[in-house]
Amino acid sequence: MVEVLVAVSILALVMVTLGQSMGATARAYTNINETHLGFLVASDKLVEMQVYQQWPTTGTSDSEVTRNGRDWWIETTISEGPYPDTRRVDIEVGPLQGDDKGGMAYRLASLIGKPAS
Repeated sequence: MVEVLVAVSILALVMVTLGQSMGATARAYTNINETHLGFLVASDKLVEMQVYQQWPTTGTSDSEVTRNGRDWWIETTISEGPYPDTRRVDIEVGPLQGDDKGGMAYRLASLIGKPAS
């Protein structure tokens, strides 16, 4: 009887440990997926700025987009670049949770050059 009790205790401990491991794996997958989708949204915003070839003014702007069936907030900060005729672009992206900003999922920094006249 004692052997069965020990075996059941060990089995219960293994099942609890396995359940915690699976939960941690699911959370990690969710975080990786959100980071990847945030990267895609931030990259789209940077490509949009490059394609339209408009010289952005310095400052910060906020926008919202829907991508991959989810709503995202985008905060774009434009500042003077380190070289002549360049601008530094910092883009932060995160999921919208109702009407509120969720946590930041991805941050992208890049330089863009002044379009040719």
